[in-house]
Amino acid sequence: MRFPMSWRPLFVVAATLAAAPPAHGGFVTLSHSSSSLPGAPGPAITPSSITGNNDGTNFTFTLTFANPTISGPSSGNPDAVFGFINIDADKNPATGVTGAFLDANGYQPGFGQFSPSSQGIDAYINLSSEGDPLHGAPGLVDVVTTAGFNPIATAAVTYSNQAGSTPSTLSLSVPLSVFSANQIDLLDTGNFSVVVGNLNNATDFLAPSASVPEPASVGLFLSGAALVLLTSVRKR
Repeated sequence: MRFPMSWRPLFVVAATLAAAPPAHGGFVTLSHSSSSLPGAPGPAITPSSITGNNDGTNFTFTLTFANPTISGPSSGNPDAVFGFINIDADKNPATGVTGAFLDANGYQPGFGQFSPSSQGIDAYINLSSEGDPLHGAPGLVDVVTTAGFNPIATAAVTYSNQAGSTPSTLSLSVPLSVFSANQIDLLDTGNFSVVVGNLNNATDFLAPSASVPEPASVGLFLSGAALVLLTSVRKR
């Protein structure tokens, strides 16, 4: 079959997009407008959103809060953020462990029960560990594998208080090499959730919902666009 000259560049682009492998990076934000645990004993720690960004080198998490001020557990302040970011790295509920397991076995007591049962948690970031004196300095949190439940890295965490219209923000980054070196297969951003609270109990959580697009949807769109172009060419 011969294509008109004007369509050949488009055909090449379409074929390239259709054959391109899915990107290993990704960017996903989970958010809500009010606490998921409104009756929890305070002080309330209430995140508004969590964004996971895999830029190909680091996996960065950014949490915004409704609280005007936040701090780390090492501060001893009532606005200290305790909790966990749970990562289903391979998006496979059959691997890893459940949040209920982490809760019942003392790895995330009082917190793990709020993680989605559909997630097989391969690793988690222990936000409560910022107050661990074994770190030797404040501002560090543990990255833990659920294959043995050992810390595999520490990540520097920053806490920024509300300034004007800019919300309070917690952020941290984990090099992708930490996951690969520990045989944790990270598929773009994986599936993740966060449960936070005060010293005594969880007060809020954010988890995936059907309305949150996965990064792979971009690849599906491009493949669909390629098929539309090819169909248009054949009709000429």
